[in-house]
Amino acid sequence: MNRTPKERLYWLLLLYKNSQIDAETFCNEFHITFDHDLNEHLSDIEYTLFKEISVVSARYSGFEEDHLKYPGVYFTSIDVDKAVKKANLELNLNN
Repeated sequence: MNRTPKERLYWLLLLYKNSQIDAETFCNEFHITFDHDLNEHLSDIEYTLFKEISVVSARYSGFEEDHLKYPGVYFTSIDVDKAVKKANLELNLNN
């Protein structure tokens, strides 16, 4: 199924929420889709929430040594979870 970039962002949120993809896959796909592929209009709330997730996604690292060597530079899966949960709540995707 072909999805527009906007539809893909929502689909990725759903997959991650339902534990169908891991944090690394989610972050890679979300970042590429939002920062490189998106050419559609977003509402102000969508843009704000998706931008927040994109920032976390772009700086995500699943490697503990990255966090130890460069504290405060990288985000963890906990940070990804928080950003996705916030977006799901704000966009009413928790049903």
